[in-house]
Amino acid sequence: MRQKTRSFAILVLTLFLLCGCRGNPLPVGMDEETLLKHGREAAVLLASGDYEEVLDRMREDVAAGITVEEIQKLVIQQTDGAGVYKEIDSAMATGQSSDGETYGVAVIYCKYSKKNVLFRLAFDTDYELIGLEVRKP
Repeated sequence: MRQKTRSFAILVLTLFLLCGCRGNPLPVGMDEETLLKHGREAAVLLASGDYEEVLDRMREDVAAGITVEEIQKLVIQQTDGAGVYKEIDSAMATGQSSDGETYGVAVIYCKYSKKNVLFRLAFDTDYELIGLEVRKP
């Protein structure tokens, strides 16, 4: 149990580090439209509460350190007070690297009935989900 909690904390910390960087090139071999397609799909799954499907889209080593309940808790806490999901407002892609791994990040801005919500979804070069952040900007 401690290992899962620690892995989740590391995942969240890594995602907060993603916040400060924008506009870097995507890793070699990654396509912006494909990355954004995967990002939009994951954001809609999160917004609709399909946390099991989100976990299924995570790379095996990342999925081993997190539970559906932890994903659910994160999304519910971060969307509290935002109202009902309406639509994706805009999206952008950027490249990042951490611990020797380069990856793409889909930044998805979603309209909710009361407040907007930002989803940052990190994907490896095989477009497997390796991290996520949800917050109200």
